[in-house]
Amino acid sequence: MKNNGIVWILFLFVQICFGQHVERKVLKGRIVADSIEVENLTVFNITSNVGAVTNVDGKFSIKARATDTLFIQGISYDSKKYVLTDKDFWLEELEIRLQVRVTELNEVEITPYTLTGIIEEDIKRIQVYGDGFAKIDAKKVMYYEDDVRLGTPVNTAMPSHFAPNGSNFNFLAIGAGLVSLFVKDRNPKKYSEQVFEERRQRDIQSKSFSDHMFERFSHNFFVETLKIKHEDIPLFLQYAEMPAKDLSLFLKSEYELQLIQYLTEKAKAYKLENQKE
Repeated sequence: MKNNGIVWILFLFVQICFGQHVERKVLKGRIVADSIEVENLTVFNITSNVGAVTNVDGKFSIKARATDTLFIQGISYDSKKYVLTDKDFWLEELEIRLQVRVTELNEVEITPYTLTGIIEEDIKRIQVYGDGFAKIDAKKVMYYEDDVRLGTPVNTAMPSHFAPNGSNFNFLAIGAGLVSLFVKDRNPKKYSEQVFEERRQRDIQSKSFSDHMFERFSHNFFVETLKIKHEDIPLFLQYAEMPAKDLSLFLKSEYELQLIQYLTEKAKAYKLENQKE
């Protein structure tokens, strides 16, 4: 019994090691939804950090292997994660269904005080508590004189650093200054987020725009999705390059869809300019 357990553990270990060295191959799939366009949806392989975009028919192709996790995202749909299995690669075309995102509207309450649009009736139906503005006569104009300032006027031209009570030192101001030296109002969470953002900015600036795009998207994305020729990819990336400030925003995960849309529009403009030449 003990030997069988050891053999079983070794078998699992071999399978895991073998699975980690399985080469990724192109997986063809299609996104299906009810009565809504399925074009330009993001299909992102979280495991390998590559992405693709669906065409007009919702079809896509992406390099993957079993146990990889696909993340499908669209503006009008609920995001979905799908873990691939060996059976998915046996299919001619993997079909993934998305649910349409339902936007709930705020509840509208109808009450007896709902306005009708007729001013005379609405005024009568609105209840007013207290005197309100009944005692105010808008035709009567009142003029008020300024009160005489009491006490010694403040000399704003030469402010005094001494205390107002005549003593030589303002101990409250001195105490507040000392406390500010030793007590720092720092939010640990906010500080850690700031440090992380600074590191992210340094990483972005240390690489070129092309490097970031090749890390984010596969070669298949540029050739088949954007319809850019293999030899034109470097020139296209130079054409689509953006300032570091904008790139920093687009590289955030929540702006993945906007980045793909930006590259799609740039690809169309790039191909139009090449046709004119």
